[in-house]
Amino acid sequence: MKRFYLENLGCSKNASDGEVVIGSLVERGYHWTQDPGSAEIIILNTCGFIEEAVRESLDRLLELADYKLEGNCKKLVMMGCVSQRYQRKLDRELPEVDLFVGTGYLREMPDVLNSSERFFFERRDTPILSGNRPELHLPVSYIKIAEGCDNRCTYCLIPSLRGTMRSRSIDDIVREAEGALRQGAKELILIAQDVSRFGRDRTESLEELLLALNAIPGKFWIRLQYVYTDILTRSFFETLASCEKVLPYLDMPIQHISDRVLKRMNRHTTRRDIERVISWARELVPDIALRSTVMVGFPGETEEDFEELMCFLDEYPFERLGAFVYSDEEGIASKKLKDKVPSEIKQERFERLMSAQIDRAEEWSANKVGEVIEVLVEEYGIDGVYARSKWDAPEVDCIVFVKDTDVPVGTFLSVLITESEGMDLNGVIYESAK
Repeated sequence: MKRFYLENLGCSKNASDGEVVIGSLVERGYHWTQDPGSAEIIILNTCGFIEEAVRESLDRLLELADYKLEGNCKKLVMMGCVSQRYQRKLDRELPEVDLFVGTGYLREMPDVLNSSERFFFERRDTPILSGNRPELHLPVSYIKIAEGCDNRCTYCLIPSLRGTMRSRSIDDIVREAEGALRQGAKELILIAQDVSRFGRDRTESLEELLLALNAIPGKFWIRLQYVYTDILTRSFFETLASCEKVLPYLDMPIQHISDRVLKRMNRHTTRRDIERVISWARELVPDIALRSTVMVGFPGETEEDFEELMCFLDEYPFERLGAFVYSDEEGIASKKLKDKVPSEIKQERFERLMSAQIDRAEEWSANKVGEVIEVLVEEYGIDGVYARSKWDAPEVDCIVFVKDTDVPVGTFLSVLITESEGMDLNGVIYESAK
């Protein structure tokens, strides 16, 4: 029985793809190990969204290549976005790699490993299937509901790497969700390149999916990530509010607020549209936490555009916000745009924006002191456990440390918040605090 090791880099969508590959290999008799030193096959699932991620992928690949000399590795496989992005250009630069696999061969990985070919890039717009998942028994399960993207933002490579939008059926997603819950999952996180457009290629809708998942029996959370604002409706927020298992949390990257910049980004929305969506969210889901992502230094962004963004974030604050500095990437349309912003100005804008956001986020956390909130326990710590609230997604948001308990991972607790540390919170089990 061949042993394989798989490592995911990048976003949660990559992690979901990795789980499908693991399941397909285990189903065909391969043994999954989490020790790369003992594996005969090492697979690196790469991220190629920006140059920094590409560098991280290549550096890690070369580290793993050492196991061909020092371990049991007989075959090193590069899969995912970097492989799909650069394809045969990597051949001469990476002689250590035995197989280059793009983004469309998740279920076919057993056959790919047995092939005499070295390159697999042709399949990209393949139907998205659930596949068998490994029994991870984690409190969180990422459910990929669609693949690909049709938005064609000028700074983004995703359509060329992942293909056009393809949604899974609601029935298929519900079956996967039920399986994850049977394995012990307590939170289902719905992911796609664009969650909001789910079902438009199948005459189904995101609202119908939420209602179907909410109807599954049991105690669990449902969280939405990567929702675009341009097609959200008042009805969507009414449905969100009516589903008690769907968390009052929405990750909706706006990227900018200046209409001029949004147009150059090809974002299909305006400031007015974004303000209307945020107003619906605040009105219909009063305790909602909104997360967003913005970009600074896009070609042509003036100081006036940036100040407009800063003022908007004061007027319409997000509980959670990430930002990144624009960079020209090979193959993106915005690389051809004129009026590039100098690097030092881009960095200065980034630092100003994030400094203001940290202040807002720390104030929000400080206001939670004295409240009793529900949390989901994720891992053990020293003299307590680490957990998350309904307002916090894994890895990107804040944590709640619950003191003086060792309850099992996956437990829901009512916690009295006793203090804030920066953006994170500390607390004790509410019953023990009485």
